[in-house]
Amino acid sequence: MKSLLSTSVLAAALALTGCASTTTVDPADVYVADNVVTANVKSALASQPGLNPADIYVETYQGKVQLGGFVSSQQEIDTALAAARSITGVKSVTNDMRLK
Repeated sequence: MKSLLSTSVLAAALALTGCASTTTVDPADVYVADNVVTANVKSALASQPGLNPADIYVETYQGKVQLGGFVSSQQEIDTALAAARSITGVKSVTNDMRLK
């Protein structure tokens, strides 16, 4: 009797495992989304008075933005970080900018 019950439970568990939904993310979709975020961050940087967007590089991976380069003041760093954080799709912002 225990053997029959154990077998039934095992069969049910295996059957339900096949019903589990799996979500797959297409790497191309992530790449495109990251490129859109990067473009939007660059645009936001360009619209900030006092910032030279050519001095700041922007990299995005899975919504995580990294800003780097050399800027003239802490105020420029703060402005760039705030601009990047304001963009839809940005999950986090890492500061790798340095003062000249």
